[in-house]
Amino acid sequence: MSTRITELAEQIWRLTRQRDAQPADTLYALTYQKRIDRLSVELVAWTLDHSRMHAAEHAVRAAARRRHRAHTGRRRWPATAGVSGVLGTLATAGQLAADASHPPLIGGTLLAVAAAALALTAFDRVRDAREAAAAEADMNTAQRQYTAIVRRHAHAITPVTVAIHDKETSCASPQHPQSPATSTTPVSGPAPAVTSGRPPAASAASATSSAAAA
Repeated sequence: MSTRITELAEQIWRLTRQRDAQPADTLYALTYQKRIDRLSVELVAWTLDHSRMHAAEHAVRAAARRRHRAHTGRRRWPATAGVSGVLGTLATAGQLAADASHPPLIGGTLLAVAAAALALTAFDRVRDAREAAAAEADMNTAQRQYTAIVRRHAHAITPVTVAIHDKETSCASPQHPQSPATSTTPVSGPAPAVTSGRPPAASAASATSSAAAA
């Protein structure tokens, strides 16, 4: 089992908790949901096409290790050049100070070793740069293959995600039925008084006009 599957599951679980801690229908919750959807697509690709995903991941990791080794470089030749150079310089200076009649054999030998180590260091640096460029190209190719496999299986989860989002949207904003507005109030005039067997009382205007006539 690849460690990437465990990493995806842990990231989805953590993002789900962070999304649930946010208020609903906010930009933060939507951002977390998009990241969850993207990681879920990759997890589904691992489930549906495990062998190809594992091969692509192995190619990416192998290229990354090669690039790291190329950038780190080889440490033996620089150390050899430094130590030999220091010892050769000291030996040459000591022999010249003690007896200048003889060539500094020991110091010269150490200095020659230092020069050879420097030449090998330069050669290794050129080779490391070439290997780093090749590893970078291989890693980019492997990453593109990995991404292509994930995109190929994206249809397996994208419709489900869209359906869930549509359902959540419909639940968040329920549609109220639009019924025709009915009113018991007449279009014009006041509502008639409800009587219980007695005649309706005269209005104030009619009472005033009757008193004036009398």
